Amino acid sequence: MIQVSLSQLAQILGGELVGSDASITAVSTDTRQIGEGTLFIALKGERFDAHDFCETARENGAMALLVSRHLPVALPQVVVADTHAALGQLGAWVKATLSEQHGLTTLALTGSCGKTTVKEMVAAILPKKARSWRQR
Repeated sequence: MIQVSLSQLAQILGGELVGSDASITAVSTDTRQIGEGTLFIALKGERFDAHDFCETARENGAMALLVSRHLPVALPQVVVADTHAALGQLGAWVKATLSEQHGLTTLALTGSCGKTTVKEMVAAILPKKARSWRQR
């Protein structure tokens, strides 16, 4: 993740910043994995609503919240219509920013057979030409 201010994040995501501006350096959807500078993203599913865990996120050190409704939690909040969609937008923005700033190239492998083998072959070849990373 790259450093971004909450006001910039609100602009990128078409949301509203409620509270003071700050800079985040990480995001998490899991309250157990919150560290310094973390934005907690409250996702909502069929059987859960992470908005219920925003106070726990604050207690665990979250710097701010990305929510779909303003909550009575003592943290700055970026309020958006849909946190799932906002997470995707944030990922796309980070990828585009890294690509622009550092010449990042993304390679994706799809299909039903041979992905792991091809991934490992490509991962063995690429470091000879450039820095690379692969999912384990």
